[in-house]
Amino acid sequence: MSHAHGRSLPYVSKKVFSVFMAALIALSSMLLLAQPAHAASGLIVNNADRFDTGSNPIWAQGGWIMQEGSMFYWYGMDYSVPNRKKVNVYTSTDFVNWTSHQAIVDFTSINAKLDADGNTTTGRFADTQWIGRPLVKYNAVQNKYVMLAEWGGNGDGDRNKITIFTSASATGPFTYEKYISKPAGWGMGDLGSILTDDDGSTYITYSDDNNGDTNSAIRISKLAADFMSISQHVYMIPHNFIPTNAPKKEASALFKKGSKYILLASRTNGWTATESYCYSASSLSGPWSGGNGCATNPNSNDSFDNQVDQVLPIQGAQGTVYMFIGDRWNNMKNNQGQPASNQAGRNNWYPLTFDSNDNPTINGHVQWFLDPVNGTWSAPPAASPLQSYALVNGNSGKAMGIAANSLTDGATAEQRSYTGGISQYWKLIDAGSGYYKIQNTNSGLYLDMTNASTANGENAIQTAASAAASQQWQLVDAGGGYFKLKNRNSGKVLCLGAGSTADGALVMQWAETGTTNQTWRFDKVIQLDLSKTYSIKNSNSGKALGTVGGAAANGTTIEQRTFNGAASQSWQFEYSNGFYRIKHVNSGMYMDISGASAANGANSVIGTSTASSSQQWQLVDAGGGYFKLKNVNSGKVLGIGAGSTDDGAAGIQWTDFNVADQKWSFTVLNP
Repeated sequence: MSHAHGRSLPYVSKKVFSVFMAALIALSSMLLLAQPAHAASGLIVNNADRFDTGSNPIWAQGGWIMQEGSMFYWYGMDYSVPNRKKVNVYTSTDFVNWTSHQAIVDFTSINAKLDADGNTTTGRFADTQWIGRPLVKYNAVQNKYVMLAEWGGNGDGDRNKITIFTSASATGPFTYEKYISKPAGWGMGDLGSILTDDDGSTYITYSDDNNGDTNSAIRISKLAADFMSISQHVYMIPHNFIPTNAPKKEASALFKKGSKYILLASRTNGWTATESYCYSASSLSGPWSGGNGCATNPNSNDSFDNQVDQVLPIQGAQGTVYMFIGDRWNNMKNNQGQPASNQAGRNNWYPLTFDSNDNPTINGHVQWFLDPVNGTWSAPPAASPLQSYALVNGNSGKAMGIAANSLTDGATAEQRSYTGGISQYWKLIDAGSGYYKIQNTNSGLYLDMTNASTANGENAIQTAASAAASQQWQLVDAGGGYFKLKNRNSGKVLCLGAGSTADGALVMQWAETGTTNQTWRFDKVIQLDLSKTYSIKNSNSGKALGTVGGAAANGTTIEQRTFNGAASQSWQFEYSNGFYRIKHVNSGMYMDISGASAANGANSVIGTSTASSSQQWQLVDAGGGYFKLKNVNSGKVLGIGAGSTDDGAAGIQWTDFNVADQKWSFTVLNP
């Protein structure tokens, strides 16, 4: 018997062979068990400097991220030393741990090549000149990686040239090949993005000084097959084409979602951050539409203090995350003389979401979780002194509180069925660098570990505010809306002793085991004691909800009347999984929408208990002690027809217009 390459295999006995194979199988099994099923979600932290695996600050200004397989390459400029030009690339599989590859471009190769070519018309490169916005993509014709970058300020009349470097490796070294002067016949501003379409054609975007007017248009141009020249100018979007009064643009980012092309751009504003503008088309050759400011959540008029660099599609096994990559050019630590930014950090990443027409929204999460293997993302609960949460254990379904509702420093944390008890409310306070402090709303004290212990089994307590690491918690995405609460001091996570589901079981820390007992859900809640009875009064009329004629029959309409203390005007709240059911005390039935309708104007009624989401309500804080009652089934809020203040006016659902007759207060009737 011979090997495929002609070399004979040595003889081994069956016994030796059997032992060898058994050992090999056992080793293979161990290796398989040792490997995670997939990469865990990584925590993305914005408004903070990023560091590589050697704890060095990351410099990737004007950055561009390229994906090859499971590896991501983050290219960008290093402006840490004035009057020195340097390009770095950082590699990662999880967007959290970045390995640094420094100075990957040999800038001395520019002048060497110009001299070798006998070029006497092009000004030579110097470190005092501008180099920026490197874009990198593999080119199959050359079997090389091609970098395109801006080069300007060398005295030859070009505002910026597209300067081309190549390398046999994605991590360099890159050497100079050539440049493209005035790519569309006019001066070029910002080099924007590079996109390879489904047919293999590759395109770039850039700001164009059309007709000599600086940044008056955005160009989309097709590269030649070897990326060494432009083969076609595909489309030009004049700055004032859509809409006619639109400002000039720079920093363009082109990407494709399904069959739709989407382009984002910043307003021309020097080093300062601006809003992002959105364009879209079904073909790169147009027609293009849009041109208005992109939606942001929450509202931001400067893209969360960023200028757009790129939108990166991260395709995984379960979906695709579209990530907005932003730059704080005005926060380069004065190395280029920029004004200081309002927030820390040079590079910020935000997930995009899309409406039914594929119009994007930039979601400005300070922290969020990204799973590049599965192509999914999730957001942790918001840190806000105005929002309280119930911390619900993934195993027991019970909520964390402080034993006996104590206000005392050192009182222990326990679990109980959620009742809305005053110690079961918690607030998240941003502690920076991806950590939170967790404050008990009742006592004002903070979740901590006894004696700042690092031991397994130590109890969680509440203590006065301090800078101790034991009061700082990392929220680690556990999937399905649950998180692990990892203590910064101990590295251990919160759980219940022996996975207890009993009321009164103490909350403690333990090394991670991956069980649901170590997971927690953050449910938005308001301070309602579920053991109490309430009146529900309208902000506009001041009148209370009850049933028509005080009736208790199934399907009776709910109306407003001057409060008279009748049993038909009394309500109780029941809570489950982030939503409330509102029980009519007189009838024992539940607030519902007639026919489970989703239509504007549908009446509110009482109905027998069902599992229908039309009997589930989200309580949305409207400020000033008032709340909106948002129906889970319809997404609409409860109000009074035509904003009436009359006795007998029916409660109806309607689209949320944030008006007074859609806001309600809750007053305890049996304190």
